[in-house]
Amino acid sequence: MERFVSPMPLPSDREREILTILIEECAEVQQRATKLLRFGRDEVQAGQELTNAARLSKELGDLEVLVAMAVDVGLVDVRIVRDRAARKRQKLARYMQTEAQS
Repeated sequence: MERFVSPMPLPSDREREILTILIEECAEVQQRATKLLRFGRDEVQAGQELTNAARLSKELGDLEVLVAMAVDVGLVDVRIVRDRAARKRQKLARYMQTEAQS
């Protein structure tokens, strides 16, 4: 059987590094969100100074930087990102099971 080899160029070293860090940041956001779910917004983990909410906020800021870097090097199209974000907001408004608190 003949093996498939993509005719497209692989990511550059810079792109690979950005993608690797992007993956790491996504995992850190996931971990912080899980800690907030398990222990609450205002819990401060032993040996830490910040609440779970503050730590999640910092991780989301880190993730934003990596998304911007992915846009800057052309890994993603910012127009598609923005369009998808708008569509997701509409979809969530329809399908979320809880109401926003005022």
